[in-house]
Amino acid sequence: MVWREDQTQTYKRHPWPLKIIDRVFLLVFLFGGLLLTWYEGFLIMPTYYSEVSFIVVVHITVFVVLISHIYANLIFLVLTDTSVRCRTHLPLVSQTWRFCQDCNAHVPARSHHCLNCNVCILRHDHHCWFAGCCIGYRNQRYFCVMLLYMFIMALYCNLFNYEFVCRLKGPLGFFNIISFTMPHVGWVLGYYDAYTFFVTTMSAIGFLLLLLFIWSLRNQARQILYGQTQYEYKKKITCFDMGFKHNWTNVFGPHWFLAFFFPWIESKLPGDGFVFQMKNT
Repeated sequence: MVWREDQTQTYKRHPWPLKIIDRVFLLVFLFGGLLLTWYEGFLIMPTYYSEVSFIVVVHITVFVVLISHIYANLIFLVLTDTSVRCRTHLPLVSQTWRFCQDCNAHVPARSHHCLNCNVCILRHDHHCWFAGCCIGYRNQRYFCVMLLYMFIMALYCNLFNYEFVCRLKGPLGFFNIISFTMPHVGWVLGYYDAYTFFVTTMSAIGFLLLLLFIWSLRNQARQILYGQTQYEYKKKITCFDMGFKHNWTNVFGPHWFLAFFFPWIESKLPGDGFVFQMKNT
């Protein structure tokens, strides 16, 4: 029998990413989010409303709620330890276990070694560059909820940005669309001054982020729907698909509704990350 720790929520002692590139991306994510918030709240919104009113308070409240949920879920995502914790050179708990040469330990099925984190991750999905950590069994919930709020935030901001850019440069004709998606071209050609270049660049970044979040949410939704990790999807492994309800609670836990609004609320997952139900078992 292989010894393992109790699989309750555990947190990393050293959450700071090991790789310099991960640290850089995490800092860019942290300060970039604040920059975009400042841009929308203090540069774009004042062009719509000249004085404080009820609707302004509503918009500010929405911004604060969204950015708070994004960073709160990011904190739990980074702090939550989702690595394999088992002793070395002990018998396999089942034939699905294997030996990881890098960790020098027996590891369960669905776990994979991450070279950036230098550890095996339970139900490893992928390494998230912007969070500087891996997405796995215990923290996928926070990643998905953070993605959802980032999508809502990006959509909300793009609705503001679209009308603002139209006011600034007129209706989005062919050339305006090209210069909006590639603002450096408009700047080089003298079509934009420094201010227009800055706001157009920020708006273009917001639009690209919206596309990125849509793509990421689609991938996560597809994998949750079929009970797969990113690796299992690529390899067409479907043996862990136990139906939508089971797959959903395997990521978000039984209190999934609360998990979407309160990241600090525990929604204990039904398993332990070591053994998973399979079809016909």
